[in-house]
Amino acid sequence: MIELEQYELKKLDLDALHLVYRDHLTPDFPPAERKPMAAMEKLLDAGRYEPWGLYRGEELMAYAMMWKDPEGSFELLDYLGVCQGKPRGQGIGTVMVAYLMDHYSHVEGILVEAEAEDESVSEEENALRRRRLAFYRRVGFKDLSYVAEIYGVRYAMFLYGDKSEEEAMEAHQRLYHYELTPWLYDRFIHIPEKM
Repeated sequence: MIELEQYELKKLDLDALHLVYRDHLTPDFPPAERKPMAAMEKLLDAGRYEPWGLYRGEELMAYAMMWKDPEGSFELLDYLGVCQGKPRGQGIGTVMVAYLMDHYSHVEGILVEAEAEDESVSEEENALRRRRLAFYRRVGFKDLSYVAEIYGVRYAMFLYGDKSEEEAMEAHQRLYHYELTPWLYDRFIHIPEKM
């Protein structure tokens, strides 16, 4: 049983973000799902990105990146991972989400993009995706009915909070509209993709 008291949520500085990106995020997420470090730095400089670490003492156990809606009412949990070499399936991710939900209790909603199941990938990969989708449901996120396609990757969408699906979708669109030119948005961002 994991005890919350043994963990602490700390904001990562730029050096720590670079280390997390290199040592954990890069091996955890395929290239199509990784933001370039320069994009994260740009969002961080604009005050719209917050990298977090979950520490047990001095040991980094998990990480998360939160991307702020330009209107400030929603956050997107952009990345969540248990660090390389740490035990997975032991509740560390659940602890991280609990801390984030508490820290962001003032926002109207937290969005999650989680890779949707896909017939074109292996059963092993789909099983992993099903486990991730089940994780978000288990920790209190509700399924949204739309699928987003972001840079060619299809994502099932989740929301934590009591806002409507329409409000969540509008916030999701704002995140990308605010950062990308209309041409890039139209070419690479499809929110929603009709199911």
